[in-house]
Amino acid sequence: EFMSFEGAEAWEANYRRCLASGVMDEYEELAETPSGLRWWRTILSPVVDETGKIVQLLGLAADINDRKRAETELQTAVFVDSVTGIANRRRFELDLAAAMAQSVDRSVPFTLILADLDRFKAINDTYGHGVGDDVLRHTAKRLRSGLREKDRIARVGGDEFAAILSSATDGAVAVALDRIRRQFVEPIDLGQVRVPIGVSLGAALWEPGMTGDDLRSAADAAMYGAKRQRYG
Repeated sequence: EFMSFEGAEAWEANYRRCLASGVMDEYEELAETPSGLRWWRTILSPVVDETGKIVQLLGLAADINDRKRAETELQTAVFVDSVTGIANRRRFELDLAAAMAQSVDRSVPFTLILADLDRFKAINDTYGHGVGDDVLRHTAKRLRSGLREKDRIARVGGDEFAAILSSATDGAVAVALDRIRRQFVEPIDLGQVRVPIGVSLGAALWEPGMTGDDLRSAADAAMYGAKRQRYG
């Protein structure tokens, strides 16, 4: 009476599953209520008569919405960089491991890109760490704008960022790098100051047999090679 049609369908499906199995079932679900979507923990127990026939279900449902919300907030804090709002190193390590596992299973390569801000220490020394944090936030936005929606990006160090791209050919990677570089042609406008910013990029295409360290080392070498070409 208090649920939407779709929500009632989902609850009924759970009840029918318990009836079919004939054993107690315990699960968590997100259900629509008059106060909005809420998480519930439900325990269902079939009641049988003397012939073994199930005659009813006894159920207990507890509202666990506050706990689930706290879990979500905690997970966000664990995997999100507090300055830029994008993924942090811990999330990146998980994403990289997942990308490698998928590539092993499907024999489809992917690309790791490392990005390092040029002369970021000078920005902090000149303008202060508050402006430095603003520059990091704008850098994350510009990197995100240079990537496709399905690509993943993270801040992995002070002024270091990493991206995992599904691009699987040298040509596609070159296009991606050029697209990112174009995002950094203009200075970052912070209102009270315009901060010129550059970024050094290095890319490595995953190949069968490579470890995560191999891939990072290859991208790192390419990134510092690009930085030496620009600044000597």
